Amino acid sequence: MKKCLLCMLLLSLPAWAYTDEGRLPYTGKAGQLPLEVVTGFLGQRLGSDGRFEYATLKIEQHSRPEAFDYAQISVLREGLLDDSVRGNRWRFDVNRASDGRWRIDSVREDFSCWRGRAGWGVKPCR
Repeated sequence: MKKCLLCMLLLSLPAWAYTDEGRLPYTGKAGQLPLEVVTGFLGQRLGSDGRFEYATLKIEQHSRPEAFDYAQISVLREGLLDDSVRGNRWRFDVNRASDGRWRIDSVREDFSCWRGRAGWGVKPCR
């Protein structure tokens, strides 16, 4: 009975309810920089086998230089080889854990569409 209830709940979620938050917190390896932890988290979304499917990749990191225990990292892919999605944007909050490793505590993903809505939104493009 519990399995059927769980299946019904999962099936009732809208398609855009997919999120990476189930993988959080995500902790990097010792010695990694916050940017390395984020690119490790994104993995094949940035490319694989020497190939990528976007025209532009922009990465920004903002931190407090007086503390070095927190960073906000934005990753933007634009010009995707997709007939509906123009771009993806991820915004990460990364904190230094008590053992010195960097940990992603939150991630937000937005989509920009070739057609339909203007600007960025949390629902994937159709």
